[in-house]
Amino acid sequence: MKIFLIVIGVIAVALIMRAFMSGPKPENNPARPADNKKPSEAKPNDKLMVVKGVDYDDLKKALIEFCNLYNNEKFQALLHLTKISDREFAITFPYDIDFEIYCYFVNYIYYPMDIKWKPTVTAWTTTKQGDTWIEENAMNKKVMLFVPENDAEHDNVFMTTEDNTGYKLGFAMGENSQPLDTPKINFMPPTVDQNTLSGKQTEDFQ
Repeated sequence: MKIFLIVIGVIAVALIMRAFMSGPKPENNPARPADNKKPSEAKPNDKLMVVKGVDYDDLKKALIEFCNLYNNEKFQALLHLTKISDREFAITFPYDIDFEIYCYFVNYIYYPMDIKWKPTVTAWTTTKQGDTWIEENAMNKKVMLFVPENDAEHDNVFMTTEDNTGYKLGFAMGENSQPLDTPKINFMPPTVDQNTLSGKQTEDFQ
């Protein structure tokens, strides 16, 4: 019985430590920096997220909450939402977004606070030197980011490169990119062309 209780105690401590060491959890704060701290010039980039199977009001709530988490001290996530159809939306980043924050964003939209849904969330970009988790063999490649349906850990995203090499990007402290024997999902090019988004219903979030 004593050994059993020790084992249970070790498991409980491990779970608590994992919860605390998961990816950054900034305070949910609606405050924003002064307007003059906001970027004034667009920064070309190819980051694009497509979210399917969600209602606009729920998605809007999730975007506001993410901005509250990452924009209260400095502007790290300036989002441009475009409605494709009633339950499909594209999100672009006029001023770009750091790759690490982008990965957190993919995870957050799949697992938002206080919203129960099961969306399809797929994001694309081209990696570059200096991006968190990106090692030399995945650098300067087009990649697809997503959370698979069978994910059970909740603190990661998966990445597939254009040459169909798969990785798990873990958010817990000390975790790096983990190469996979086979990608969770094969790479596919963006399902939405950013050049065709003009003229559609849009909204900005900051």
